[in-house]
Amino acid sequence: MDWLLYIPAYIKVGSSFLGILLLYRLKAPLGAAILFFSILLTLWTGTGRQGLLFQIESFALPQNYLLPLIILLLLFFTDALNKTGRMARTIAALKSWLKSRHLVLAGLPALVGLLPMPAGALFSAPFVDAVDHGQEIEPQRKAAINYWFRHIWEYWWPLYPGVILAMQYSGLPALKFFLIQLPFTFAAILGGRLFILRKIRQSNDDHVSGGCFDAAAVFSALGPIGLLIAISLAGSALLPRIGIGGTLANLVAMVAGLAAALATVFMGRASSFGPTLLMLKQANTWLMIILVIGIQAFAAALSCPLDASGSTLITGMRDEFIRTGVPLIVVIMLIPFISGMVTGVAFGFVGASFPIVFALLGSNPSPGVAAATTAFAYTFGYMGMMLSPMHACFVVTAEYFKTSVFGVYRYIIGPAFVMLLTSFLLSALYLYIF
Repeated sequence: MDWLLYIPAYIKVGSSFLGILLLYRLKAPLGAAILFFSILLTLWTGTGRQGLLFQIESFALPQNYLLPLIILLLLFFTDALNKTGRMARTIAALKSWLKSRHLVLAGLPALVGLLPMPAGALFSAPFVDAVDHGQEIEPQRKAAINYWFRHIWEYWWPLYPGVILAMQYSGLPALKFFLIQLPFTFAAILGGRLFILRKIRQSNDDHVSGGCFDAAAVFSALGPIGLLIAISLAGSALLPRIGIGGTLANLVAMVAGLAAALATVFMGRASSFGPTLLMLKQANTWLMIILVIGIQAFAAALSCPLDASGSTLITGMRDEFIRTGVPLIVVIMLIPFISGMVTGVAFGFVGASFPIVFALLGSNPSPGVAAATTAFAYTFGYMGMMLSPMHACFVVTAEYFKTSVFGVYRYIIGPAFVMLLTSFLLSALYLYIF
């Protein structure tokens, strides 16, 4: 049976990936399926007890044990906005003020998307659901709206770690990076409009002609959200000055922001605290936490050292693709895309693929080649991430709307195609003009 250990890394990871999807299709909780195959994948690498200990020890890292806490607080926060009536009041005011239902549906998750947060689509999902008070829109489409428009900024928005990392590996000046990546946000809006929003009734029947902007009602829910954003941004900027940096600074700031926002939500509405606590008794709450833990365990399996040289499953897949003699442009497409599918996070696909992609270009690529490659590789990686059932935002959105990720695919395949086509066109343009 030793021959099993020498099976190529891409087959091991691909088989585990398909196994997760199969168990999910068979109605197993997705978190449990991911956790099971993360353990199985570690055993398959031959690292045995050492690999399992690496997975367990990864949860001793503050950024790993804080993440489930943040997800739990986010679930509590969104439920609190509902139980206190703040969300209903804000949605009613926005619908009365804005004429376009499309603008409200897409704008709320896009607004929340300006703030990087773990499984942030879970934060905006209740807003999208509240807009559809008549339950006219099928759950799969609502999940697609929330998921897609939540992620229109991460091509260039500098608060996202993946963007910062991509900028570092590409070697492009910040301004140039932002300029070449900004058009992808407009392409994402267009794709979402054409394939997700198009068949939804656009007029807002609740809109009152000449309705005024009710600031108190609008900020009933948006106020606590704004406080959360402000504290999170301030904390992520200030904490590095006292030695807490990187992802940890963002997570610590998020915990502080959530604590302050929750205090604001219950201000004058203390009677809603008890009913909100009942969410801790719901099975879906803890299935969500298991899901987050499963994703973290799978990520640890991918990054576990396999030998003394420090090689991992990710580096193994990289080397296997390069040895096959695949054309360079296909490698630049495949490695980021597969990394995005496997890791489910932008920081993950950039960290796993960009060092490889830019190493293949040589030491001094021309400005045109660097710009074109950055746009091309990032978009393919990002679409891999957006289509990945390993992406926490994707799965928590599907779980929230009580649908499967497979049902959501038919709505996001079209916008994803628009993005990939845009990457071909813009990359060719950048190669020419730079």
